[in-house]
Amino acid sequence: MTHEQRHTLTEFVEFPDHDQRTESAEFRKNKRLLVSQLDLPCFICGCRDQREVHHLHEWALWGALDPEKVLDTLHMFDPYGFTHKMGEQPIETPDDIRNLLVLCGHCEIDGVPVPGGHHRGVDAGVHDLTFPIWIAQRAVKDGMSITKAVQHVKNLDAKLRGKTSEK
Repeated sequence: MTHEQRHTLTEFVEFPDHDQRTESAEFRKNKRLLVSQLDLPCFICGCRDQREVHHLHEWALWGALDPEKVLDTLHMFDPYGFTHKMGEQPIETPDDIRNLLVLCGHCEIDGVPVPGGHHRGVDAGVHDLTFPIWIAQRAVKDGMSITKAVQHVKNLDAKLRGKTSEK
């Protein structure tokens, strides 16, 4: 038997001043390596459609982060083994391959399309869920759902059609 638990989070983040984000040559090179050459799937669902690359330590927060602490964290969370291979080589930019994770920008859950997927999707993406819930999606049993991502999309579809969707 399942039960729903609802949390409302308010997050206040103080972003340090930073330049307008641009896609660096290092980011493009590393994205090409991860997606095109290594053909890595979405870290959560394994799909290869509309893959995007996510910064584990957010790009806009980089100026507030201690690179040694970032490296220490990446030694503990090293999904592709790059941190292990590179050892204690200093990390100088958020676009370093050790700080990148492949996620889908669109996926289907139980046949329902989820725009934004496990990167930016409502009730599915790393930018929308707390880490424990987001990462649990990687291990959820087939046929089970732990978020309202599918219901969210069904509600949007119904709204666009001028109908209300049943839960």
